[in-house]
Amino acid sequence: MASNLVINGSEKFNAEIIVPGDKSITHRALMIGALSNGICKISNYLQSDDCINTITVLKKLGVSINTYEDNSLTINGKGLKSLKKPKNNLDAGNSGTLIRLLSGILSMQDFTSTITGDLSLQSRPMSRIIEPLIKMGAVIQSSKNKPPLEFSKPLARDCCNEKIQIASAQVKSCLILASLFVDGESIIIENTKTRDHTERLLQYFDYDIKIDDNIIKLHGNQSLFAKDVVVPNDFSSASFFIVATLLKKDSQVLIKDVCINKYRIGLINILKKMGGKIEFQNLRTNCNEDIADISVSYSELHSIDISGQIISSLIDELPILFIACACASGKSVISDIKELRYKESDRIQSMEKGLRELGVDVSSTASSISIIGGNINGGIVDSFDDHRVAMSFAISGIISSKPITILKTNNIATSFPNFIDTLRKINVEVYEI
Repeated sequence: MASNLVINGSEKFNAEIIVPGDKSITHRALMIGALSNGICKISNYLQSDDCINTITVLKKLGVSINTYEDNSLTINGKGLKSLKKPKNNLDAGNSGTLIRLLSGILSMQDFTSTITGDLSLQSRPMSRIIEPLIKMGAVIQSSKNKPPLEFSKPLARDCCNEKIQIASAQVKSCLILASLFVDGESIIIENTKTRDHTERLLQYFDYDIKIDDNIIKLHGNQSLFAKDVVVPNDFSSASFFIVATLLKKDSQVLIKDVCINKYRIGLINILKKMGGKIEFQNLRTNCNEDIADISVSYSELHSIDISGQIISSLIDELPILFIACACASGKSVISDIKELRYKESDRIQSMEKGLRELGVDVSSTASSISIIGGNINGGIVDSFDDHRVAMSFAISGIISSKPITILKTNNIATSFPNFIDTLRKINVEVYEI
């Protein structure tokens, strides 16, 4: 992946595209497969930097994983108690999902281990997982509740009984995975319901986990029996091309085999309210996840005001929604988004600076952003090493009046390795410099 991208517009397009496998589900399938008994085949897994880091980390923990050229892999799982003490520190790279979910597993092991990541990850808050894990008996050392995180043998393995105030599937999944190693029933309550891929995968692996609205109950130390997993395609990756199509006059796209988990598709609901023509086709269920082909047509969008619970269902898609708002008629206000300040970059700040560079009227508070729609001019924007910021501004280049240069785009590979090839498939003029 080039370090900078120049986007010089595109022609209208009518295309059928396939985006990569789902990142969230790939991470979870790898971890749950590693803790199961037997051979688990995972097909269509995401071959991105983040997920490759998960494979590498699991191998360092003694898990047998073989990868194949057909975008599949097999895990020869030896059960819940099979992980081994790693010889070196574990590196999560740029992945918040990897470090937070795996911390739940590492915190309940009899061996010591340390997990760290790149400079961006080392700045991200971990108190949200450290505090509830310590309540369960975990022994965790860190500097100011940030990575690296060092785990020692737990003082106890007490059941989790936690009400999660912050809307975070990563925190929830961390606690679910820690609870797998505890005798007795753990109860996890979400204040706001978030994506439930971990729960769905455990159910698919025939683990006895009960979900009653926002209350999750599970007994630890049950056996997980290996099953094959086909990973659906990633909605977050599809979102860039959904918005691209809505913005580019006379364009249409069909995006195949996308996961439409109801806690992930808040962006669809918002774009439809803005006037977007989006339809689900060929709805089906596979491996306990809902899947569809997404049909999108060019639409004239109008502004939107959103806040509250809907935010958790589009948290990863907010940067590309900001681009849609910048091209919609009227003033959009998006509130209750303070969590964006703790992502791969401070995404409120990163997007605000970039939009302003492109001539968009934008302002923000600690937890909101206001965008007045208009024309996107050309310019140079900094992605701040954030893959979703970089891809969002690449989409804005499709309809900008002049070329847009995006700096520091290497990180796109963390989630969407073939992003540039997919842009070219919809007639976007892209230069890598």
